[in-house]
Amino acid sequence: MKVKICGITRKEDVKTCERNGAELMGFINIQRSKRFVDVDKIHSLISTMQDKSRAVVVTETEDLVEVESLLESTGIQYVQFHSQSATELKRFKENNPQVKVIRAVGIPESMAGEKVEEIKDYADVCDYLLFDYEVAGKSGGTGKQIPLDLAVKAAEAARKNPQIGLFLAGGMDSHRMKSEGKILEDVFDYVDVNSGVENQPGEKDENKIIGFMKVIDNS
Repeated sequence: MKVKICGITRKEDVKTCERNGAELMGFINIQRSKRFVDVDKIHSLISTMQDKSRAVVVTETEDLVEVESLLESTGIQYVQFHSQSATELKRFKENNPQVKVIRAVGIPESMAGEKVEEIKDYADVCDYLLFDYEVAGKSGGTGKQIPLDLAVKAAEAARKNPQIGLFLAGGMDSHRMKSEGKILEDVFDYVDVNSGVENQPGEKDENKIIGFMKVIDNS
């Protein structure tokens, strides 16, 4: 299973993530996030990366032209959306075929047919889906874990498109990967970790990252 470490705000954490084998690193350009970084800071952070193709910008802006401008100016190849419809993302993908589109989908405490259909719609037009815990209609930043049965059900709905890549987020940490890693590895391509490798919001801990990566390697 591959690892995306999200919520990067410091240059030293960029180096730590690269040094310890994170495949992707997320930079959150969402103002409600405790790990928000503005466009200038994103430019500064990715300038230190040895491999800029590992960068992911996380956004919920409605202004897709703004997203295109950021991608063009930085060379970032992955964008993680939190607010666009499947129709909007299909159009974005058609206009930007070189960009890998990730759509975050919030998973509530119970998953009705409407949510299943939403997942299928996004799976038709995106390169990846990222499942996170949903609270009050918003996903991301809750630190809460999606129960295993719901995560598997969401993945099954997404596999309507057999080419879709899947991320699991939401309070991911070493403890969960030790207990459920073998099952999750059969279902998901990436695990997305944030607070599980931090001392405080936006401050990653290298020892926690090393420990997490060891668990992944042994799962």
